[in-house]
Amino acid sequence: MNSKLKTVLFLFIILISYNTNSQNIEKTGKDLFDTLKMADRLLFDVGFNECNIQQVAQLVADDIEFYHDKDGITKSKTKFLASIKDNLCSSGKNILTRVLDESSLEVFPLYKDDKLYGAIQNGIHNFAQTKASFSHVWLIKKGEWKLARVLSYNHKKVQDISKDNRIVLSNDDLKQYIGDYEFSPEFVLTVSLKDGVLYGSSQGQDVKIYCYDTHKFIDDEQTSDLTFLIDKNDTVSGLYMKGSGMEMTAKKK
Repeated sequence: MNSKLKTVLFLFIILISYNTNSQNIEKTGKDLFDTLKMADRLLFDVGFNECNIQQVAQLVADDIEFYHDKDGITKSKTKFLASIKDNLCSSGKNILTRVLDESSLEVFPLYKDDKLYGAIQNGIHNFAQTKASFSHVWLIKKGEWKLARVLSYNHKKVQDISKDNRIVLSNDDLKQYIGDYEFSPEFVLTVSLKDGVLYGSSQGQDVKIYCYDTHKFIDDEQTSDLTFLIDKNDTVSGLYMKGSGMEMTAKKK
């Protein structure tokens, strides 16, 4: 059996198993744990990692709320799906791959009047050099499990990019990097200079970036490695960004 056929059959079995478990939502204990573990796999392995937005949409509640300790709050299903499609999957391939630490998974049922109405699923997952904790609130809506609330927190580096030697540059040297860098129409990084320090800004968040080598910078938490691209006229023409499992190139507007 070739690998492509094996993959198709595997996904088919996952879908059947999840649908069967969805119809037995009153079960708890290991059945509940396995059901939500399958939902997690469909959400991330089949949906998120493969940029299958339709699969993600099937599992997400219309009134989803997503709380991220670095990127703020996202409310509504439309905005949640757009953030994945436009920021991570704009090229058709996800720039991040999520890997679950299966040993960290926990599930806690939620009851009202002795009737199961949802569950909390906790765990730890990795996105390349970044590790984070998550808490998912799954609710039973019209007989199906839907992801309603997401807490994504305690983001930490798995391993440092090791760019500790900061180089102090003059304001005149730093000014050449100022500008807007377009990775995609939906993702533009603005580099600005304040009080002798460069900042990278996107979606309203400012992050300090420091020089560690010629035209090479890194953010304050050492999660994004930035290399400014220089053209034949020795002028900054673009930006290459690598970190947290992603590699992207932008043109300077």
